Amino acid sequence: MSKKSIAVGVVSLIAAGFVGAAVSSKVEAQSDGKPPVILVVDRAQLVAGSVAGKTIPDQARKVQDNVRKELEAEVKKLEDDISKFQKNASLMSEEVRQKTQAELAMRQQRSLPLQAQIVEQAFVQAVEGAQAKVLIESQPILKDIVEKRGATVLLDRAAVMYAAPETNVTAEVLKELDKKLKSVEVEKIKLSDVQKKLEELAAAQRKAAEEASKKK
Repeated sequence: MSKKSIAVGVVSLIAAGFVGAAVSSKVEAQSDGKPPVILVVDRAQLVAGSVAGKTIPDQARKVQDNVRKELEAEVKKLEDDISKFQKNASLMSEEVRQKTQAELAMRQQRSLPLQAQIVEQAFVQAVEGAQAKVLIESQPILKDIVEKRGATVLLDRAAVMYAAPETNVTAEVLKELDKKLKSVEVEKIKLSDVQKKLEELAAAQRKAAEEASKKK
């Protein structure tokens, strides 16, 4: 995952609640016939350009590399088990041979692909979680800026076709954010946790199958 894709992915992370938390309650200005004071902030840039946000990509790569190595070790283990089975199959009873073959096929066709899928989902969640921490820390800063400028509307830069430079408070937010937050942690991914999820999924599927069988 590139630095650009990690940063861009943050645009929809906090959704309307992020902006809503920063908007001042001084909406009475509009009811008095005064024009709204509109400010713009680039949330993606708050992550990509902040000191804390810049610590995310390297951590993400390390997390991804570590879990990839674990997955590769699982693949190697399966290959060794298949090779061992092929060598010893003729010495096994028919029952043991069929059971072992079925277990190996399940690992190859279902367990490993599911592991990889869950790992990818966990990785995305870990990166987004770190990005969210940066945005959450920026909310009080935004609130202060909105109140100081008497703004009535705060918009995400991604949702605006054009904004005058003086309405964009991103640089101002970044300056204060960098004083407040120096780094965020990307949560580690453990293959053992992934395997536990797989076991829980398999147990749930067995239970559902048993219940469906009882209803017949």
